[in-house]
Order: sequence, then C-alpha cells, then structure tokens
Amino acid sequence: MRKNLYIVFILNLFWGIPYVFADVDHALKAYSKKDYTEAFNAFEESSSQGDILATHYLASMYYQGLGTLKDLNKAAILFEKSANQGYAPSLANLAVMYAKGDGVNQNIVRALEYQTRAADAGDAQSQFILGQMYRQGEYVQQHYEKALLWYLKSAEQFYVPAYNEIGLLYAQGQGVEMDYIIGYAWIFLAAEKGDRQAKLNLKNFDQILNKSQKEAGQKVARSILSQYEKNIKAIK
Repeated sequence: MRKNLYIVFILNLFWGIPYVFADVDHALKAYSKKDYTEAFNAFEESSSQGDILATHYLASMYYQGLGTLKDLNKAAILFEKSANQGYAPSLANLAVMYAKGDGVNQNIVRALEYQTRAADAGDAQSQFILGQMYRQGEYVQQHYEKALLWYLKSAEQFYVPAYNEIGLLYAQGQGVEMDYIIGYAWIFLAAEKGDRQAKLNLKNFDQILNKSQKEAGQKVARSILSQYEKNIKAIK
C-alpha cells in the first residue's frame, strides 16, 4: 500500500465497540487520561484472559511505545492473534506492517491479503484503500469496476474520502457510464463534509455544469445521504 494511504493505528479507542469488559473499560479510561502504564497493564491482563479488544490495544501500545518499550515484533504477534479472530482493525494494521516491513519482513503479497481480509471484515478505511489500489493499478491489475465496488462499500459507512473518489469515477467515466451530475453529487457530499480535495474538485464543475444542473446534483447528493442513513437505522 502506498505510504500516503495510511491506516490509523487504533487507539482511536472507541472504534465500533458496543460493550467492553470492565478491565478493558478501565484501560480505556486510563489511556484517555494518558496514564499509559496503567492502561498497558490493564490491557495486558485482559489480553491474557483472551479478550480480543485488549489484545489489539496491547499491540497498539507496543507499536507506539506507550506504557512500555516500543516493540514492533511483539506488536505484530499480538495483532496477528486478534486478527486471527477476525478483528478488522488488527487485520488493517497488519496490512500496513507488512507493506512497510515494520516488525515483520516486508511482504506485499501478505499486505494485500490482510488488506483484503480487513475490507471483507468491514473496515471502511481498508475498503477505501483497496479502491485506491484497483483504481491506480498498484500491486493489483487496474480495475475500475472493482475500485467503484470498494469505494461504495466504504461510502456506505460514511467514509468521506470515498465520496470524492466515486464522484471522480463518474465524472471521468471510469468503470461506470460518465455522468457529470452524479459525479458532482458525490463530490459535493465530500466537500460538504470538509474534504479539501473534494472542494478543489468541485470548482472544476463550474465550466461543465450550469446552476440548474448543480442544483440537480445537490438533490441527488441529499438522496444518497438519506438512503445511507435509512440503511444504518434499519440495521440498528
């Protein structure tokens, strides 16, 4: 994966966690207070009892050297342990580690394998990265249709950068029939959410679409967002 296609090592500590055990909850609170030694010890205790989240967070602390000495090899081993239980953020982090050779021998094939597994497990950022790879033909054969598929999966989870890329595919007719209004709609959505590149891309439509066409695109954008929000409510 390209270096600018980053994975945030999860101590974005509340990623998709409906419930955590008491020790993990204690560790999270300690971490939020920057009491890294206490957090590390609590994660280690819970990890020894088989808690997947604790194992993932413990790996993250080894990776960053928080509450303990930095040890990329231990981080990789622990990420592998939680990844083997299907935890998407661990799969995503292993993809980065194998791509960069952090704590493991650099192996692009394994990096791609972990990236795909993370995306299949529902990690929005991994889905976006796969979309980028297929669009650019990096480490995989260029395939715009597959790029669009992964961007859409990421967008369904409201991953804003994916909106912009979907818009570009429509605007350029890559993997889909060219449609400036739909392209504008997706890029408008990203720009509304603060995406800098989308704001720049939006200006390019000034020479392509008139006012009424832009208004039509904004209507499409609202419809897309409304549908996604309905889907989320239906799942809940």
